[in-house]
Parts: sequence; structure tokens; C-alpha cells
Amino acid sequence: MVSRPKHPGDDAEPIGIVLARLQAELDAIGRRVDHNQAVIARSTWTHASADEDYVRAMQDGDLNAQRIAGVAEFLRAIGETLSADWRVDTRAATSQIRLAEQIRSIGSASAEVTAHHAHDSGDVDLF
Repeated sequence: MVSRPKHPGDDAEPIGIVLARLQAELDAIGRRVDHNQAVIARSTWTHASADEDYVRAMQDGDLNAQRIAGVAEFLRAIGETLSADWRVDTRAATSQIRLAEQIRSIGSASAEVTAHHAHDSGDVDLF
């Protein structure tokens, strides 16, 4: 919900600050995608580079990192144009996130990490 400030101490915060946290999270995700792709390529390129699907998947990974960076930059630019008095309460949005570490990185300082956030970002599902 977007609104003007109601009174001091409410849970709403400037939208620009929220967008800055989202930008930082997307930047971190993009760096991890790029790093992981490089690690995978070093380990597999010699054996798999002749496979067209492999090459397309590697190119897609690179494109994903670039697109994530583009969205992050878009959010930064929007955040710079917003008035500081436009505020948003992010509690409902962060309550939908399952990863505790992500709640900490994009939620407000008052965002609570509860037991229903069962998956922490350190958990790995092997397939």
C-alpha cells in the first residue's frame, strides 16, 4: 500500500529506500548468477562446448545476469526521482517471502523473520 505519511512511528518508509534495497538485492543476485556461470563454464566448457543446448544455456545465463542488472538500474533511477514523502508499508509483501535472508535484505528494519519462513538462503535442494 502506497500512502502519504500518517504519523511518526508508523511502519511506512520512503519508497526510495525500499527501491534501493531491491536494487541492492538484484545487484547481488546478478553477481551470483554471473559468478556461478563462470565457475560452471570453467568446470564444463572443455567437455560440453560442442553441445548447442549447453552453449545456449550459458548464453542465457549471461543474458539473465545482464537483465537483472538492468532491472536494478531501472529501480535505482526511479528511486532517485521519487519524492521523499511518498511512503510504503512493506510488511504484507515481506510476509510472502520464504527466504529468511531475503527478508532481512529487502524488508524494512522492522521486518520479522518467523518460523513460517522455512527456507533460509543457505539451504540447498539437490536434484
